[in-house]
Amino acid sequence: MIVAYRITLAVLVSVLATNAMAQGAPTHSCVVIQDLTAERPLVRRGDDCATRLSPASTFKIPHALVALDTGAVTADGIEKWDGTKYPRQLKWNQDHTVISALKPSVLWLYQRIAPRIGAERMTAWLTKFHYGNTDVSGPITQYWINGRLAISASEQVAFLRAFYRRALPIDRRHQNLVRAGLEQRVGTVENALGVHPLKGDWRQATLNSKTGATTTDKYRVSWLVGSLRTNGRDYVFASVVWRTDGEVDTLEAAHLAAATFIDTGLLPPGR
Repeated sequence: MIVAYRITLAVLVSVLATNAMAQGAPTHSCVVIQDLTAERPLVRRGDDCATRLSPASTFKIPHALVALDTGAVTADGIEKWDGTKYPRQLKWNQDHTVISALKPSVLWLYQRIAPRIGAERMTAWLTKFHYGNTDVSGPITQYWINGRLAISASEQVAFLRAFYRRALPIDRRHQNLVRAGLEQRVGTVENALGVHPLKGDWRQATLNSKTGATTTDKYRVSWLVGSLRTNGRDYVFASVVWRTDGEVDTLEAAHLAAATFIDTGLLPPGR
């Protein structure tokens, strides 16, 4: 069975490499997985897991926490859709709360609440979280998607470990609310473009996670971060794929994460 898991990951890595060669630039990737109770990672694979990159929509986790704790929003407060049509991101075409906007990654809502929090308060919170470079300078509605704010996969896991242990300096109720808003349907992951199946046998496993993808002036990046519960244990993880030239599919990091779960025996392969 271990051989089969490794073949699964090898195939995915081969596809990434082939795509990279076709587009003329290397594809970089990293996966870090850590038992929630452990001090060191169980898995750390990739080119440079210390490379800081834009968090893209994975930033919605700390963003929602800070928005709730500062009173910029309430958990059940409705943010009205302004009528702008988003033909590909169908769930953006409706009213949302800060929690309902998490999985479908409703950008307009978080861009609306960012000025309410402000750069000074957000910087103070990110410093408390030890969240990447804590840089929120520049346009207040862009810093988490334009490359100004940056965080590595290893730093994501450190932040997530505190979040899933409910150890952040944030009201525990707010940590619980955000966590509940990230629970994925069995065997799938949701992003702005819809709900997508993941490889593997998920009947005895659950995924609590956030996708992210953006293009900066230096690279294109895809993320999946969160928590995997399997075999009665909880793991936090960060999966990231990036290229300095050409395209990266929004779900590449999600597929890499699932392949790594299978390869390491944390998740059985699908039938």
